[in-house]
Amino acid sequence: MTTTPGYLRYLPALYTTTDDGFLRQYLLIFEKILSGLDDGQLDGRKGIHELLNAEVIGNLFYARLSFLFPGNTTFLPPISGATPEQESALLNTLNSYIGVPSDSDPLAGYVPNSGASSTSSSAQDPIKTWLNDFLIWLGSWYALVVDNSWSIDKKRNVIMQIMALYRMRGTIQGMSFMLNLLLDLPITVSGNTYNEQGTATPVTGTVSVLLKNPSVAGVVLNDQPGFILQEQYQFGSPVLGGNLPWLFYAELVLPNANNSNFILSRSSVQQIQTLYSQVAQILEKIKPAASHYLRLLTPSMQLQAAGRATQLGVNTLLGDAPL
Repeated sequence: MTTTPGYLRYLPALYTTTDDGFLRQYLLIFEKILSGLDDGQLDGRKGIHELLNAEVIGNLFYARLSFLFPGNTTFLPPISGATPEQESALLNTLNSYIGVPSDSDPLAGYVPNSGASSTSSSAQDPIKTWLNDFLIWLGSWYALVVDNSWSIDKKRNVIMQIMALYRMRGTIQGMSFMLNLLLDLPITVSGNTYNEQGTATPVTGTVSVLLKNPSVAGVVLNDQPGFILQEQYQFGSPVLGGNLPWLFYAELVLPNANNSNFILSRSSVQQIQTLYSQVAQILEKIKPAASHYLRLLTPSMQLQAAGRATQLGVNTLLGDAPL
């Protein structure tokens, strides 16, 4: 005869089922308080004293999760970026404080086993899912919409830096930092270089995004009778202070800006086109009100040598020209 564990044995038999996991875990709270249940009997979870001693309660709402990395002074010790063994150990430690129950498949007893599952699962999946959802919720407290496709560490990194970036909101520097953080800039792209014999050599390069104010001629005072400002700006006219108001550039610098022999691969062109769209989506959210911008590609267009045809959208991109 099997002995019903804990306080569950004092309940009517109706509640003693084969799936009593939640109720048994719930009753452990009262068993801990009333009977002095040892921490070792909590299925590997930490007791209240361990939670307080590890400063979990305060640090849980700080995306660094410092209690997982005692003595580590790195700005952001990785979880998802660590080795599989380290990640598993960190998630197990986190779960010992949180106690996320394992998910059970309600259809397991009704759907015949058709072979191996199409997606692999591990014991850390429940706590990993909980942590992802928790970080999304934590980001909402900073008025941040966290992208669920980001890794755990990317979510943590953005949440940790977002308040400092809010202080620079609307400035060229602040918007540049925001783009670099959200888009993981600079990105690496692939391509080829060709020698005089036409032999291709695979190479990689980087694509960065630079935000800057347009440089225009300023108003120069001289001994002429006077200077008249026009009602509407005309291209090439001088500007007070040497800056066009409410306008800035978002310049995507391609690898062939510094290496004219660098020819982008088709996949790299698609990658840059995606980045080109993402820059606009983010800038529309973070730019100052009433301002506008131009996206530039540097170089905007490059004709290849004889025998290597230039194909727009394949190995060549066409962008806006600066004013």
